[in-house]
Amino acid sequence: MRMLLRKGLIVDGSGGDPYTGDLLINGKTIEAVTERGIGFRGKTVDCTGKVIAPGFIDAHSHLDWILGFKGHQKLTDPFIAQGVTTLVTGNCGFGVAGFLTGSPYKELIETRVGSFIGRDSVPWDTMEDYFSVLRRQGISHNIVNLAGHGTSRMSIRGFNPAPMDPGEMRTLLRILDEAMEQGCCGVSFGLQYEPGIFATTEEMTQVARLVKKRDRILTVHLKAYSALSPTYPIVPFGTPHNLRALKEMLDIARETGVRLQISHLIFVGTKTWKTCGAALGMIDRALRDGVEVKFDTYAYHCGNSIINVVLPDWFLGRVPGVFDDRKALRRLKFEFMVIKKLLGFGYEDVQIIRADHPELDRFNGMFMGDIARMRKMDPFDNYIDFAKKSGGKAAVLNHRYTSLDNIKELMRHPASLFMTDALVSTKGVQNPAVYGNFPRFLQYAREFRNISLEEAVRKMTGAAAERFNLKGRGILKKGFAADITVFDWGRVRDNNTGEKTDAAPTGIEAVFINGKRVFDGKKTDRNLLAGAVL
Repeated sequence: MRMLLRKGLIVDGSGGDPYTGDLLINGKTIEAVTERGIGFRGKTVDCTGKVIAPGFIDAHSHLDWILGFKGHQKLTDPFIAQGVTTLVTGNCGFGVAGFLTGSPYKELIETRVGSFIGRDSVPWDTMEDYFSVLRRQGISHNIVNLAGHGTSRMSIRGFNPAPMDPGEMRTLLRILDEAMEQGCCGVSFGLQYEPGIFATTEEMTQVARLVKKRDRILTVHLKAYSALSPTYPIVPFGTPHNLRALKEMLDIARETGVRLQISHLIFVGTKTWKTCGAALGMIDRALRDGVEVKFDTYAYHCGNSIINVVLPDWFLGRVPGVFDDRKALRRLKFEFMVIKKLLGFGYEDVQIIRADHPELDRFNGMFMGDIARMRKMDPFDNYIDFAKKSGGKAAVLNHRYTSLDNIKELMRHPASLFMTDALVSTKGVQNPAVYGNFPRFLQYAREFRNISLEEAVRKMTGAAAERFNLKGRGILKKGFAADITVFDWGRVRDNNTGEKTDAAPTGIEAVFINGKRVFDGKKTDRNLLAGAVL
């Protein structure tokens, strides 16, 4: 089928100057894009006054856990409605497949990580099996996937905190290598979650060398994103922990030569916000030294996680028995007290998305400080009760993740890419990034003029496609995939508020995936399933 998009402002994703022109879709690809009018008598969409851009690429997504099941469209609709056509998935060490065959820890993976999809079953082991399911049933978006170090490691030895022995290490590297052989674009670390938090520097270095050998990409959820974190010993006036964690990964990238992607570069707590410049300075120095490093960022001050993300490795390594150890709890409470006082982040900044426990689900959408008062509990005891009863997997939305000034600075930086890092909640409240993240980036670019229209589009299209080696995507060019988002530059905006976090954006006029119009400005067509495994 051929379709003409007529007289729109062509912002082609390369960062080049926009121009008014026509774009002709033929089947799954772009037949022509030009300043000159295209003579065509078939179906035509008048784009006068609108921007014609490549479809937005979400450079950090977790929707692989949803796409593998029939009926996922109702959960992925909001991403299409904000202009997203391609998802980079498998982040933060949470791979959807790539497990040891016959693993005795498969049930652990299903209950701890599979809960992201609201059901405790993951009916595949290999990436090849997973991709076959996607191709057979159809998917709403294009997907490129990472192998998750954390879940692959979990399939070998669960949450055992001890260093891996040589045999286990060989098995881990084999599984990750097979996942890349079967189509994964690289490997992700989740170094603030079990079991990634237990990985030694040597283990991380060996994985980085493997990824470098395959010429793929290594994405990393760092060990810390706050100036003070339970991940490291608290040393007064020492190096901020988030900068220490960043240095560790930059050093590994220097040593191995691996392409490094820092996941969701954030600055948790008001006292951490001031370290943004130092972090970007470290990245700039690494780039000058020849390290191939970039980072991704979202447009909000809050982000998805699980309740265990703030717990230190010494505590997580003894779960679940440690929840009844009074001495350990006293130590943890003291550490939390010091961090809250010195960091500017506390219980009142943690919002429950989905408690994952019948006794606690009534608190979905509420902040932990308010919940503690309702339950007449000490805030620490309340937090530990949620962690214990949910098995550590209660979904949370953490606030004070960054400041508006930080967001504007991160948007400007030449090494930044844009993403959502948003999980869809089947109950409770939503992360606003599910609905409005990319429109919000465009809104900020228009209102603050911190970056140009063409640079904003480049960061969410062409630059992301180049970063993840998505051939024939991310640019409006003859022969490239017809992944296209049409939007109104003067009106596009995010409509979420602190109270309502599931509001549809304004200004996204049309979305095409592989040549099919999946969104008409009002609703998505769930029957099309136009996505592809890339």
